[in-house]
Amino acid sequence: MKTVVILDYDSKSMEGYKRMLNSVQGQFECKFFQMPEQAMEYVRSYPVAVLISELDMPVMSGKEVFDMVEMLSPLTVRIAMTQIKDVTRTLEIFNHARLFKLILKPFFLAEDIVNPIKEALKYHEALEKEESQRKKMEDELQRLNGIIRELSQRLEEKKWKHTGIYNVAVGVIKGNLNSEMKGMDAAASGYAAAACEELLQEFMRYYMYEEHGYQFYTEHLQKLFHLPREGCVFQIQNKTERPVPRELMPQIAYGMFLGGYLCQQLLISYRAIMLIETEKSDYVLRMFCQFSGKGEMYRIPDVKTRQAVREVIEEIAKALATDMVRGSRDQQFALKLYFRREDGLSE
Repeated sequence: MKTVVILDYDSKSMEGYKRMLNSVQGQFECKFFQMPEQAMEYVRSYPVAVLISELDMPVMSGKEVFDMVEMLSPLTVRIAMTQIKDVTRTLEIFNHARLFKLILKPFFLAEDIVNPIKEALKYHEALEKEESQRKKMEDELQRLNGIIRELSQRLEEKKWKHTGIYNVAVGVIKGNLNSEMKGMDAAASGYAAAACEELLQEFMRYYMYEEHGYQFYTEHLQKLFHLPREGCVFQIQNKTERPVPRELMPQIAYGMFLGGYLCQQLLISYRAIMLIETEKSDYVLRMFCQFSGKGEMYRIPDVKTRQAVREVIEEIAKALATDMVRGSRDQQFALKLYFRREDGLSE
């Protein structure tokens, strides 16, 4: 039941309030005070929906009472009652104290005090709902901020974890792997930089900030590189017979992307096979690429440019994997990348 506090220093007026409010007993609880200090102590200690106070009191003015109530209990609805002696002064207090209502004494009917109280109780209920919604929004905002902080932390961890790949890629773009270091001419170096920028964008879009499962990466990579009508075959097999750990899947998938990208950039047609296996505590990605030795084979005719693209991809693969082994022979080259979980276990 909601509580209404009524404050008036005059004992005769107080007796009149009690008689008028006797008819609404059970609808709300009334607490009567003649001393402002006692009323303020009650407001400080208990929830109060409505406070009605006489404006003209000898010890503490009604304005002082309302100011204190606003500090102690902001949701308490405040009503002033008075016999107007100074209209200007009364209106000034009413506006300054942000009162809900000003009611004039004397009260001739019970409705003169009962109706303002009922209106104030409805307004208090609306204030409580608004405050509840505000708190819910604050709680939700705190929850979302917590999620954002957690995601930011995870992103920073991913940036740190993959900083080697990022730095190698940016190094190529900025020219740190320049033609003097790699023996490339200007055209080959420029092509390598453009290829590396594309590799970096793919890495940041699909592998650096998100972790997906085997099925997602398989479908994504086959859309990019499996084009059988053009003579380009790209196959992926998980030979471990168990799910690849989710924390390793982005690295392994990006390793497959590097292999597919290399085939696609260099060769007009190819057959690439990606095998995911395990060796002791390591996950291993074996990549085989076969191509025809007849007719026109290469998409990039310049030997130095092909070498540049291959070296760029190998540099990134070295940063991606724990270890790397490569090999080649007629119409075939292979790459073997090792990936190790942080706990050192394969499962």
